[in-house]
Amino acid sequence: MKDLTTDRKLKVSSRVARLIGPDGSLEEQRQVAGGQFQLCNKEELLALFVLARRGAAEVRDLAISTLKGIAPYRLVPLLCHGEIHPQVLDFVARQRHDDASVLVLLLDNSGLARQTLLSVASRCSVDVLSFLVDRHARSHVEGLREAIEANPAAEGHWLARFDELSAQTDEPVDDDEDDWDEEIEEEGQSVYQQIMNMGVAEKVKAALTGDKEWRKLLIRESNKLVSAAVLKNPRISDGEVLAVVNNKSSNEELIRIVTMNREWMKNYAIKQALVVHPRTPPALALRFMNILSERDLKTLSKSRDISQVIANSARRMLNAKSRQR
Repeated sequence: MKDLTTDRKLKVSSRVARLIGPDGSLEEQRQVAGGQFQLCNKEELLALFVLARRGAAEVRDLAISTLKGIAPYRLVPLLCHGEIHPQVLDFVARQRHDDASVLVLLLDNSGLARQTLLSVASRCSVDVLSFLVDRHARSHVEGLREAIEANPAAEGHWLARFDELSAQTDEPVDDDEDDWDEEIEEEGQSVYQQIMNMGVAEKVKAALTGDKEWRKLLIRESNKLVSAAVLKNPRISDGEVLAVVNNKSSNEELIRIVTMNREWMKNYAIKQALVVHPRTPPALALRFMNILSERDLKTLSKSRDISQVIANSARRMLNAKSRQR
């Protein structure tokens, strides 16, 4: 586990150095901080990190805002290996502390600093905490148990799970030859077989970047971190989202993510499906009913497969429409 006080220097390209250095213009730095300058993902992340620490006040705020808005799939190639400086990983963890997909990728990064791990452990959500315990309990990081105990979301069973895992000895690591053989064998495996052999972090990565076949399988995962990551995949279609909200077993996190997306909420069919989904918050369901056609309201008013609140509301809306004629 690395330390944030490491002597390893932060390396940036000459182009980025010119833009963010003392010779760079304030206007160029504003463009970089606002994500308007054409940089590769790694260059942009490093530039945002430096500007957030050393830039003018307006540039610092803009750089932080831009980092918070970067789609998780763009961070996948950066966070899934240990080549990013520990302080940059810490910066991402602090600014994206409420993004479970990003935190899972960070927690699986071998370059993560101890201080960052403890910070995440003390404040992350229950779903992330579950992954963190399984991933890091055996690493015997000093202060990790105390950090988990301080997390308001941590219940007693998480500490018990941590103690159980930390008491176990690590399994021996396969040598390179065995790893190579496994890679060769996996080439002939179906997507389903590959998923069965994946860890949570690998599934999250695949969910964020995979094609339709991967998304179709990973959206069904019981682990909420994985299924939620599918909805953050930039290639997911409205049809796939509609299938999610039409599925009565879709968990509340999936429904929450759908309702937070403005583009998806412009789709009539998606709103219609959310009205009758059992995990849509009642206040939202009632609000979505305002856009439904009279024909759909009549269907809802007669349905026995939905809550009485929705059915009764549909009848009241129909009565109000009839009085206005």
